[in-house]
Amino acid sequence: MVHASGSNRELADRIVSLLAGAREKVVLSSFLLADREIEEAILTAAKRRVRVYVLLASEARLDIEDMDGEFERVMRDQHLKMLDRLGGYALFRSAPHFHAKFVLADPGRGDGAGILLTANLTREALERNEELAVELTSEEVEEAFAIARWAFWEYAEHELVEPTDRFRSVKPVGCVEHPGPSRHVLATTSESRGLRDEATRLIEAASREIFVASFGWEKDHEIVEFLCIRAREGLPVTALARIRESQMPALLALAEAGARVLGFKWLHAKALCADGGKALVMSANLQSDGLDRGFELGVPLDGERAEEVRRRLVEWSRAARWKLMASPSLGDIRGEALLWHGNRLDEMTVEVQRRVDLGLVAAESFDKLNDARPPNPPPIGELPEPAHEIVHEWSVHPPLLAAGAKPVMGRAADGNGKPTVFDPPVFDEPSGRRVVAIDSAVEIEKARQVLIDTKADAIVVQRREG
Repeated sequence: MVHASGSNRELADRIVSLLAGAREKVVLSSFLLADREIEEAILTAAKRRVRVYVLLASEARLDIEDMDGEFERVMRDQHLKMLDRLGGYALFRSAPHFHAKFVLADPGRGDGAGILLTANLTREALERNEELAVELTSEEVEEAFAIARWAFWEYAEHELVEPTDRFRSVKPVGCVEHPGPSRHVLATTSESRGLRDEATRLIEAASREIFVASFGWEKDHEIVEFLCIRAREGLPVTALARIRESQMPALLALAEAGARVLGFKWLHAKALCADGGKALVMSANLQSDGLDRGFELGVPLDGERAEEVRRRLVEWSRAARWKLMASPSLGDIRGEALLWHGNRLDEMTVEVQRRVDLGLVAAESFDKLNDARPPNPPPIGELPEPAHEIVHEWSVHPPLLAAGAKPVMGRAADGNGKPTVFDPPVFDEPSGRRVVAIDSAVEIEKARQVLIDTKADAIVVQRREG
């Protein structure tokens, strides 16, 4: 069975039930442990004399891990308080390279139960993130236990027995051999690259499709490069990733190769599914720290479990909020977007139409209102937000008769030499411009004729008192 994280805490409840059902021992591993119910289940198990062995990342590693929500300070503080509460009840061993995530109940007897996760044992990971977990068969439990036993005694660097001791340095005990190659549980250790080899095999064998999810991506890693090669060959490759600036070079390389790259806010799952019939769920990111070095575990799947992984990845793909476009045109984007430039992601909104108000424009002449234009509309590239269509808007007001303008008198038509007023009247403005002044738009036709007769420069509106 394959579980997914969620606010209903189904996955967290399954972990609690494993701990509650343990009779002799529990072995669990998580980069970080900060979930109250799981802590209580560990404490309860220890108080009924179940031996509890916990593998963790070293405390020093907590300070350098990506601080983008997965390892917030409040969670780190809760993790440290957990050590104070559980120290003396559980035996903790740590190392900076411990990154595997699993819970094993009563391993070593042949009838144990267990679960392998992509999620750390934290409330946020189990309730908020996109995460996967695989129920282990009894055979898988035994193989996972063999690797965990070696890591606990031979690969750890620090140990916490009592809460007042804090972690102290330890050396390998030198009596637990690294298990040989296994079929059901694969690992990354100092002596094994089983996860990398299985990922390579799945990618190479795929003929119809590949779905791949990871929190971490490394552009120059051979697995990411291989995915790019298969995408360029025309194989449909869908990559699911948490949007982080540090991962953009690898994700851009995938998108440029033709892969469909989908972005999520909280995705943390690590899984690979080829052709629907084969899958790999693991704790390792697609980078050197995970596939080439460290301590990671994963389970290759086929049949119903592999198909269930594919269904989960397809569901997440359909719900993805973001899709990475390597070389989009502006018309390809609508609504909210993230723009990658200058090695950073900037939020932006692309609207179908954006209206820009250019303010008030004065017309040169009342009969040329439609010709009035702003002197210098802003270049499109300097607008604060892009849009498919930019509509410039402005208001036009007619020219007014300048203060101090003096009327121009005409001659009577009968030739008697008496001055007469033009209809509409004509004025000379202080600037030297001759204008025809009107009171309303109904006079415009008469004004045009007077404009011609008097060789005036413009038609203006007379100022009105008050």
